[in-house]
Amino acid sequence: MQLPNIEEMSSEEKKWFAYSIAGMVVADGRAHQSEMKFLREAINFLDDKDEINKLMAIIKNAKPPEMSPLDIEPKQAFLMLKYLAQLMVADSDLATKEISFFLLTGKLLGFNNEILTKLWKSARSLLEKDLPQGIIETGKIKAKVSLAKVDENGFSFRLGQALMPKAKISLQVCKPNSSDTPAGEDDEYWDDLTCRMLKQHQVKYDEGCYLVKAAFEQKIGENHGIFQIINPEMYAVVSDGGYIETKKNSILGSILRCYICDNPEVSFFELHSKSMIADPNIFGILSYVRPAGKLDFCDFNLIQVASCSECGFSSNNKEHFNRTKSEKPAFSVEKFSKGWEEKIAPLLKKARGAGEAFYSEDRDIKQCILSYDMGVATCEQMTSIATNDQQKGSALRKEASMLMIQAEILMENQDRDAAEANLKKVVDTLEPIFERLKGVDMIHVCVLLFQIKIYLNELQSAAQYMKFMDNYDPDGKLEEGTAEFKELKVSSAKLKATFDDREFLTKEAMNHFHLDEEE
Repeated sequence: MQLPNIEEMSSEEKKWFAYSIAGMVVADGRAHQSEMKFLREAINFLDDKDEINKLMAIIKNAKPPEMSPLDIEPKQAFLMLKYLAQLMVADSDLATKEISFFLLTGKLLGFNNEILTKLWKSARSLLEKDLPQGIIETGKIKAKVSLAKVDENGFSFRLGQALMPKAKISLQVCKPNSSDTPAGEDDEYWDDLTCRMLKQHQVKYDEGCYLVKAAFEQKIGENHGIFQIINPEMYAVVSDGGYIETKKNSILGSILRCYICDNPEVSFFELHSKSMIADPNIFGILSYVRPAGKLDFCDFNLIQVASCSECGFSSNNKEHFNRTKSEKPAFSVEKFSKGWEEKIAPLLKKARGAGEAFYSEDRDIKQCILSYDMGVATCEQMTSIATNDQQKGSALRKEASMLMIQAEILMENQDRDAAEANLKKVVDTLEPIFERLKGVDMIHVCVLLFQIKIYLNELQSAAQYMKFMDNYDPDGKLEEGTAEFKELKVSSAKLKATFDDREFLTKEAMNHFHLDEEE
């Protein structure tokens, strides 16, 4: 995405452009994670610390700034506008408020309605091109449309005319390989799905165009293509792999490729949604108790870490492995590989000694604990190659998560000393980065550290985290309804409940990490 020539801008022009970026990020009332890279670019070309603070205040308050006309060289102005148009759809959505802010900034740059309309509609077309496609039929209308906001209840689509109230709609979802082609005999579709129009409204700034919301009127199945849209990772077609035929009907197995050594046969398992009844321990870590319905029981904690049999790279994050031909790793394989062979060698030797069972759904407790050791080692290597606080924080939080799940397994298998040693490792891992975390991540870590301190009976140390939570938003400036606001509310209640029950939640009072009925 081409930025205007920042070096040729005056400080006032840089400020105006940075503010326009921040305004577009929050134009729809929220700041989506996918838009943060644009904000970081805006911060990078601001030199004044006060201006950066003002920019961050715009994001925190989620309210676009007041903008004034800007007299700037036409080519620069057009590149600014084009950049904002791409930012407008970066979160895979296009809200009316985003269009309004785009039109406002465009007029302040001196562009007319015709040019502005072409630009925002081009951005919408790019957005819709990446959405799943489908054929809808209702009455005499048959059209290929982009399917937006698809969930288990229904979907939305844009149409060039209004429908009758509660109109019956037939939907055929295009299979991925045919989504880019016009409707025709060569297209491939999933089975017909009966739907009904719930509501519609005319699209603002686009006369004669309507946004239609439809609901499914029959039970959806895998033959309709909806689950493939909602959970694409469960149905990904990998370059040299496919699906594993599992013994248990409660799990789905895939063959993935290792980014580090290019091994094309890494087994990765996933638990079907709502297939198990789980009991969270006092730290929120799930322990799988029994199956839901008639599905086979699976203690998913045993097999959720996938390990490469060739190089030992281990993770329970599917994105850390290669799933499709076009995917690229989110980390530097070259940097990760430096020193990795020596680091993982002792653990990999043990894994290979365990045989095929280690890499299968038949993994036992001892092998499971080893898989988490390998996962922790992988996280440590990720931390060592992190280039910024965000990457480092993410890797360390993933390491802490691995240690917490492993601690639950160790405790349930009568190795209390090792389990509690893991808790202390989590504290040692997270405390140094705590103050550099932000938002929801900081709140999560605060609660976890507090809970561990209470369990270890380190009350004085725990008090600092309770004080931090009490002072997190003293003036009530967090906007109601935001993820941070909701998390603060839930976590504050959780922290208070832990403090109130502290006499029952220490290691002296508990037999394991779960509150038994008699406790």
